[in-house]
Amino acid sequence: MSLSRLAIEQGSDTGENLTLEYLDIAEKFIDLYWKQTLPFHFNENDPFLLQQNNGKQAGIISLIHTAQQRYKSLALARRDHVYWLQLKKKVADIIKKMPVTYLQNLKGQNIEFLYHLEDSRQQLILLPNVMYCLRQFSEIIEELCQKKWVDFVRLNKGNLLVLDGLPDLATFMFEPSRNQLRQVGEFLVDLQACKCFYCQKPIKQNQWAVDHFIPWVMYPADTGHNFVLADEKCNSAKSDFLASAEFLLQWQERNQNFDSIITDELSKFGFLTNIERSHSVANWAYQQANENGYLLWGLM
Repeated sequence: MSLSRLAIEQGSDTGENLTLEYLDIAEKFIDLYWKQTLPFHFNENDPFLLQQNNGKQAGIISLIHTAQQRYKSLALARRDHVYWLQLKKKVADIIKKMPVTYLQNLKGQNIEFLYHLEDSRQQLILLPNVMYCLRQFSEIIEELCQKKWVDFVRLNKGNLLVLDGLPDLATFMFEPSRNQLRQVGEFLVDLQACKCFYCQKPIKQNQWAVDHFIPWVMYPADTGHNFVLADEKCNSAKSDFLASAEFLLQWQERNQNFDSIITDELSKFGFLTNIERSHSVANWAYQQANENGYLLWGLM
């Protein structure tokens, strides 16, 4: 999942190699694991940490759990630049030793179809055409990885008594919290003067929704510049569609005009706020739409 998302953010639709920094991969791991490392609450059971390894707890989970004892939120951890860099370096060291070494081990055989291990000691260098495939098939990769990840956590004997049959584990593991989206919405109410991003009509109090401009189903990771405020009608109608080209231009212009305030305010809630990254994701999404004939949503 981390490689797929970085290929979208940093790559292009060519058959070339893509060189990824381990610190960038580590940041993706921290983003994915931070929420999963928080205590899980379910019915009358005491809160507990999800077990993500057979045997002792996964090393990255332990590092993040330690960080959470020091910082109440991902945003606060990110704002301590010295500590954040140290955390990324520690996570990067684990990534080099474990997933990178064993990811290409298939039934006891090492098949180097993603990268050459010897060439990827300092940076991860994806082989030709790997970047292209990660970008083209990212939605399938995300869906398969999330399903397998949820199944692994659910069936782990350390979680089994509590999680057996629990329907909303994927929501806890991967989706942003409602509290986070409420905070984003309150910020966007002020930024957009409580008007719908799409139809520009005033929104009645508390009848707004936070919309992922690039739909969550296409790119299931939150970046601050991707959020817009919509009324319930437009949000429901747009659903999982990409918006039409006029809205893409409107969104890009909004981000350029309010980049500083979006970055300053939404980073406080723990979201990545990099305008270039968000726009790279959008370019990828609309290129996918063009190549595959996706229907775009617009006002009737």
